[in-house]
Amino acid sequence: MKKNYEVLKRMLLIIVLIITSYLNVAAQANSLSGVVKDEADLPLPGVSVVIQGTTTGTVTNVDGEFTLTNVENGTTLLFSCVGMKTEEVVYNGESTVAITMVIDAIGIDEVVAIGYGVKKKSNLTGSVATVNASQINTRPTQSISSALSGTMSGVSVRQTSGAPGSQTGSVVIRGKNSINGGSPLVIVDGVPGSMDNIDLEDVENISVLKDAASAAIYGVSAANGVILITTKKGTVNQGPSVSYSNNLTWSSPTYTPTYLESAEYAELYNEAYMNDNPSATAAPYTDEDIQKFRDGSSPYTHPNTDWIGEFMKKSAFEQHHHMGITGGTEKTSYSASVGFLDQGGLIDNMDYSRFNMRTNIQSQINDRLSLGMNISAYKSENNSGWNSFGTIMGWLIRNPPTSAIYNADGTYSYDGYKNPAAYIGNDGFRESKQNELFAIFNAEYKIIDGLTVKGVYSHRASFNQSKGFKKHVTYSNTETGMTDDSGLREMYETRTETERATGQVLVNYNKSFDKHNIGALAGYEQYETEYNYLNATRKNYSNDELYELNAGDAETQKNDGTGNDFARQSYFGRVQYDYSGKYLLEANLRYDGTSRFSEDHRWGLFPALSAGWRVSEESFLADASWLDNLKLRGGWGSTGNSETGLYETVPTYKYNGQYIIGNSLVTGVNEGRYANSVLTWATVKSVEGAVEGSIYNGLFGWELAVFKKTTTDMILQLPVPSILGMSAPNQNAGELQNTGFDLSLTHRNSFSNGFKYDVAVNYGYVKNELTDLQGTEGPYSKYIMEEGSPWESFYGYEFEGFFVDQADIDSHASQNGNIAPGDLKFKDQLTVDTDGDGTPDATDGVINGDDRVVIGQNFPTHTLGIIGNASYKNFEFSIFFQGAFDVDVYYENEAAYSFFNGAKVLERHLDRWTPENLDASYPRLTQSQQHNYATNSFWLEDGSYLRLKNINLGYNIPKALTSKIGIDRLKVFFSGENLVTFSGLDNFDPEAPSINRGWYYGNVKKVSFGVKANF
Repeated sequence: MKKNYEVLKRMLLIIVLIITSYLNVAAQANSLSGVVKDEADLPLPGVSVVIQGTTTGTVTNVDGEFTLTNVENGTTLLFSCVGMKTEEVVYNGESTVAITMVIDAIGIDEVVAIGYGVKKKSNLTGSVATVNASQINTRPTQSISSALSGTMSGVSVRQTSGAPGSQTGSVVIRGKNSINGGSPLVIVDGVPGSMDNIDLEDVENISVLKDAASAAIYGVSAANGVILITTKKGTVNQGPSVSYSNNLTWSSPTYTPTYLESAEYAELYNEAYMNDNPSATAAPYTDEDIQKFRDGSSPYTHPNTDWIGEFMKKSAFEQHHHMGITGGTEKTSYSASVGFLDQGGLIDNMDYSRFNMRTNIQSQINDRLSLGMNISAYKSENNSGWNSFGTIMGWLIRNPPTSAIYNADGTYSYDGYKNPAAYIGNDGFRESKQNELFAIFNAEYKIIDGLTVKGVYSHRASFNQSKGFKKHVTYSNTETGMTDDSGLREMYETRTETERATGQVLVNYNKSFDKHNIGALAGYEQYETEYNYLNATRKNYSNDELYELNAGDAETQKNDGTGNDFARQSYFGRVQYDYSGKYLLEANLRYDGTSRFSEDHRWGLFPALSAGWRVSEESFLADASWLDNLKLRGGWGSTGNSETGLYETVPTYKYNGQYIIGNSLVTGVNEGRYANSVLTWATVKSVEGAVEGSIYNGLFGWELAVFKKTTTDMILQLPVPSILGMSAPNQNAGELQNTGFDLSLTHRNSFSNGFKYDVAVNYGYVKNELTDLQGTEGPYSKYIMEEGSPWESFYGYEFEGFFVDQADIDSHASQNGNIAPGDLKFKDQLTVDTDGDGTPDATDGVINGDDRVVIGQNFPTHTLGIIGNASYKNFEFSIFFQGAFDVDVYYENEAAYSFFNGAKVLERHLDRWTPENLDASYPRLTQSQQHNYATNSFWLEDGSYLRLKNINLGYNIPKALTSKIGIDRLKVFFSGENLVTFSGLDNFDPEAPSINRGWYYGNVKKVSFGVKANF
């Protein structure tokens, strides 16, 4: 692969030499200036003015003005802007032009990003969803993944943490494609990148390629869909324009569990104790104890501690600032920006900060050659105490209200539960620093009219450093003498370095002949990545002040390190054809090779074919003035998923114990895994049919796409005899299927008084099914992979009710454990043949693992997004709902079980089963009955929800006022995120993957004030 990469670099050098040799053939051209306005004669800023068939162009300034040089007579100019119909103007030598653009309510002329290029929305034959910067950059979220949630059909986002620096989400496009996981491929400005650390203010637009017809051009990396991110660029012939924006945000938990106070806790504790020890003569807490808890007369021996209230902040402050400058000279455009994000934690001593920088320069050297450079960087730092956010939260949730924070003398108290007060700010630190430099260079040369060649080289270097020091913490309960000791001081340092390089050669041809329009792309791409890791630790430090490695005990030192590299080589092409804008055809082909697999099995071919028919352009509908657009389209294609480790196809070895050979102690080595030399990638084949359209000048619009995706050769570990002595190899064996549809509906309207509004509804349905697991079915944890069921279905016993009395227990199938009235009753599922006729005719009368069944699903079948926007004069308003349905969540541990690990009890535990309360919602109280905790449907809840995801109110201050202080535009806005959730869950976040320690795993509620200004 490295040899091939050297070949690529030589090819790029040759291209540059060829370009240089042709510099003297630039044709004589003219200069053109003009102004673009709308139907109300108001200037239109941000209009793209491009010479057809090239990337040469500019963008209008705030006054709608533009200038273009090197314009040849007879050239067609394209004027395009989001929300406006594209205008085509033939240049005939005039020095100035005036263009009037009209509203395009249906957006069919909008240009969207596709693989290695752009395309008019009207000519798309694949499934491509788009989000513009204006739809997301006023929301108080700093993650692209979480900002995508609910904005488009078929795209599901689950955010599982509200901690500073971790507010990202996992994105799934049209269902899970493998039991081995996988994420969408992210392309940033044309090359592989990451979306988690990009400043949202730097984003111009986002395209999501949902089907194989649009994503197959990315081949083996595209099985889980592709997310294309385009960042902002400058404009030629425009003076410097400076922008500033900020968000000042206060975040708080979306949910807080309700725990009982000390007196009720003690009463329930006594009840649980007596249930577990029916022969006991006395309960742990006396009536006198309970009264002291209730009246607060003895706060150190009988406290009533609200651990959450004491240590969780009501809100945490977050701020984001962004400043940018754009503009350009006659031939060069530029854009530069800096951004700063600072997130505080809901617990002291926890925070996250990030600094972003980006610059984008594009220069038209002459009418044939253009050069570009796009450089971005970020530096982030995540800080916490030695004990992480999750650890501290675990203590706060577990510690009962009967445990005191302080002794009478003001020192920290201890009675068997970790005291957060003793640790927060005193236990040491963990800091994680991430640094990345991402540079993209490009050169594009126009060989002849319509034919260009482009070379791209990118280098992405990441350097991450982590360091942590554990201080010594000890404290005691002065009443009982119980002492907590954190143990030996220790320290670690970790370094990781990742280098990623991408090289591309792209040849584009676009030509029109009468009514025939042809586009072709041929490309070559080489991708390489190298990763190195180093870690060192020491323990037994003498004090809390020296936290460098050499200050620790040398006898405790440990170190380890690893590294790997990976390369991919690709050839790809695309042919596009349309006749008169009515009959559309597109074919894609990619040939990928990867170092993950052996030489004989590393290459794969990924084709795609799609077609469309714009019925509304036919002559027989010429009189249907009410019909704006009607298009039928369909597509088929395949993509790949290299869902395996880097070295699965070659024998690998591991150290295994020490042995004495002769008089020497040597370390043994053995083959750690059976290698499979014929292993290759899984293939996802997709077929789709769709209809889209709009009527009455965009008053109503729709898009309905029906799809089926089938994953074949999914990688599984098939069973092998134990005598083999090694773990089973990965093999291409499994199958998985996703079927469903995406539906998008739009309605928009405007009135003569200036009021306008629009509503967009997106709905996605996907049915996920494992169709072939080759005998590897089986449960793990509380899930199962089972043929005929969805990916990671919940698996356990079916709850039938509470046992009422001993007679009920005796008459039911036998259940393991010390079963008592008020415990959970499970259904006897296993049937047996009692009469010998070969047909099961009765249950076996025993409850064991064979009685477990699929009880729920872990991924939503239905997703929904509702977005409404309205504006009147200088006011803007938007509201956004997002939801997921037909999905379950599982309550467990401290979030479900009373007194789990000695934890506190929830308000829901008051309605527990007793002989007097048979119609309870919770089983009998217990501290030791593990039977009730077995995975079963009682703890499973419907996780469906509808969330008010965002609401935004903005006001554009009149230019007559702002111009007096040198500001062209000034907008102030208020925004709220995750404000209200309509759900059947009891005080927990329905987006949490498993309701474990509860609400802090999910989203956070945010209220924000922001400003956007242009100078």
